Amino acid sequence: MIRKMLAIFLLSLPAMGLAQESIESVMARMKPDIAVQIAYQETRYMGLFDDDWQGSGYLYAQMPDVMLKQQLQPEIEIMAAQGSQLTYSKPATQTFHQLQIDESNPMMASLAAFKGIMTGNLVYLRQLYDLKFIHSESSWTLEMTAKDHEENEAPIIIVMQGLNQKAANKMAVILPDGDRSTYKLSQPQQGAAVKAKLATLLQSLNGH
Repeated sequence: MIRKMLAIFLLSLPAMGLAQESIESVMARMKPDIAVQIAYQETRYMGLFDDDWQGSGYLYAQMPDVMLKQQLQPEIEIMAAQGSQLTYSKPATQTFHQLQIDESNPMMASLAAFKGIMTGNLVYLRQLYDLKFIHSESSWTLEMTAKDHEENEAPIIIVMQGLNQKAANKMAVILPDGDRSTYKLSQPQQGAAVKAKLATLLQSLNGH
């Protein structure tokens, strides 16, 4: 009898694990307590070019609405979303732009999604995207399809994936023209040192 009860208990463990994973739990893990840093490797697949583009760097986020992408390779670029404002800098070409985020622009929309994801803002994401959450015994997938898009165009699709009880480790951004970017993500690092690094980057960017 005890052996039978133990077998039933063990068989129920995967189902218990699945019940605990949800879109809310996934977003809670992405939400920073102070500030968060995630290392990334990006590959862009562009139909007009034979060779794929590759880059790497760090993603930063801080509550309530700050997200910064620091590209280190192949060239230094910094892009930050603070509230509704977007700031971009490329020191090698002395390029600097500051403008309002436009979610209808495909490139800005993906950045806005990153900000929502990295700050765990599920309300914001649901305003812009139809969300579909899928999970298995070992992993989860969140598919986000943009609500706002041209009638004759495909919507932006963002797919985020991770292991159960972990933050995202993969992400893909598929644009209306078929071009796409994939990201390999490290597990988030948090703390005062990350907040200080982010503050330094923002100060340098805003003091351009």
